[in-house]
Amino acid sequence: MTGIYAQWAPLYRTAGFEPRPITPGTKACHLSGWQGKMSDADFEDSLARFGGYGIGLLMGSQFPDGTTLAALDVDDDAYTEVAKVLMGQPPCIRQGKRGVIIPCRLRGPVGNLEFRLPASAGGKRTKHCELLALKKIAVIPPTIHPDLGAPYKWLGVSLLDIPFEEIPIIEV
Repeated sequence: MTGIYAQWAPLYRTAGFEPRPITPGTKACHLSGWQGKMSDADFEDSLARFGGYGIGLLMGSQFPDGTTLAALDVDDDAYTEVAKVLMGQPPCIRQGKRGVIIPCRLRGPVGNLEFRLPASAGGKRTKHCELLALKKIAVIPPTIHPDLGAPYKWLGVSLLDIPFEEIPIIEV
């Protein structure tokens, strides 16, 4: 079967990423054991079975310099510009319905982090940003966003079009 996953997953895997099929109409991978490293045989099987699905990347895969893939997931448009500045105006940003995901590299041990701010008038703390670092997935273009019915898009260049060394680093 041809489709987004069948077309793009081999390119991302060749570039050193861990692609995963994203179930149509969702932002999730429903493949059993998707959080672990996928063998070549399992990858080929996923292409045959889920070729028409969207594509996401597993966070935590290693780059040649020992850093690991992560993503700063900014859920609120009000914080998008400050995130871009703090990340040094990154060359690669993924846009969906609201906010952005900024791919980054982590150096040092870290888990997934949520950044919450207090709500006004004593309300609950609201998550505005999250660092997706381990056993998390980031949906990437050209997957169709389930609410928009249109593809996610890259602002700037795609992850395939930049050397990994140009992905911003977060030191921990």
